[in-house]
Amino acid sequence: QDSLSVANRPSIHMTKRCTYYLNSRSTFDMKVLSPNNFPDENTGIGTTGYAAWYKGTRKTEAVDIYASGPFDLLGRQHQLLAGANYSRQRNHYDYAWSMLDETAMGDFNHWTGDVAEPDWNNWGLMSDDTVRQKSAYTAARFSLADPLALIVGARYTQYSTHGSSADMEKNNLTPYSGLIYDINDNWSAYASYTSIFQPQKYRDTEGKYLSPVTGKNYELGLKSDWLNGRLTTNLAVFRIEQDNVGMLDGGKTVADTGEYAYYAAQGVTSRGIEFELNGNVTDNLKVTFGATRYVARDANEDRVNAQLPQTSLKLFSSYNVPMLPDLTLGGGVNWQNRTYLDVAGPSGATERIYQKSNQLASLFARYQVTPQMTVQANVNNLFDRTYYTYLGGYLVYGEPRSYSVSVSYAF
Repeated sequence: QDSLSVANRPSIHMTKRCTYYLNSRSTFDMKVLSPNNFPDENTGIGTTGYAAWYKGTRKTEAVDIYASGPFDLLGRQHQLLAGANYSRQRNHYDYAWSMLDETAMGDFNHWTGDVAEPDWNNWGLMSDDTVRQKSAYTAARFSLADPLALIVGARYTQYSTHGSSADMEKNNLTPYSGLIYDINDNWSAYASYTSIFQPQKYRDTEGKYLSPVTGKNYELGLKSDWLNGRLTTNLAVFRIEQDNVGMLDGGKTVADTGEYAYYAAQGVTSRGIEFELNGNVTDNLKVTFGATRYVARDANEDRVNAQLPQTSLKLFSSYNVPMLPDLTLGGGVNWQNRTYLDVAGPSGATERIYQKSNQLASLFARYQVTPQMTVQANVNNLFDRTYYTYLGGYLVYGEPRSYSVSVSYAF
């Protein structure tokens, strides 16, 4: 006979069923100029330039189907989720390039970026690939006791890429699990384990995509809920172990495309802590504060991706003006620590360039004109800081102070 009695057999009621479908097409036409070499400190002469013209199309189709609902087992009610998704992305990118000599680039000490259009070389294929991903997943939340819940789940993924960037097929089963214990009405503790499988778009010097990142993520945390949900906090410590992490391969490029090449780092371990607070301080004032600190090392104990910040802080708030209840004012600041990158200097020896710690402030004002219409004004980079959004094979400046006004209407 069944080991479960009739009364204890699971009874599943799928109360929510959803299907999402996405079909998108995007194109781009972009010209980029990268100054190279080291100009003379006094005359500013000596810089050359690599000009690249990129054109491309990306087509994406994706569908996600899932169902969820409660079920009864052993006298307690639990939750079950099951679903599947499929996506296909077709990428076709072409490029042309040209080299600019010292005369064309001029005096770098007084360079404005105004350079005459170069004579472009013939168009060539940068990449023509089709990326597919199929997966099926399930998750269950078991109520083991009034204060204790167990979450278990798994995802099976089939990932493939075929085309000019070589062919690759990967299958992976990624399980995850977690325990949640309600200490009292305000506090709960949790522990979780998650397997990692993350496809990536980086390519090596031969133009081949790097294998997906694989690994394990361990996390311990405390959550709190105050004032009937008006104020919540979360404190977590984590350890992430990963292989195939994409890292810049010096100044090497993907063939002659100008795209910087990456290599797959092994044995990367990240350890860190994060804290977040969200809530209504008063009926009109909302505040969000977050802080994250982590350290990442590879198998040789060398720092990984040092050009990325390892300490970051954020503070944002919004205020509903009591005298004008349809008006909301707000703003905030993001801060990150100093970062660096090791590069070859004028002598050929390795030198270290730094980006100092920076903070970016923003403001906004939002007015609810009607229940359907909202007008919002934003100021980004309020103090007009100069900073890099990318510190890698090349440097990309961040956007200076900017203003925008938007109107949204909900039907």
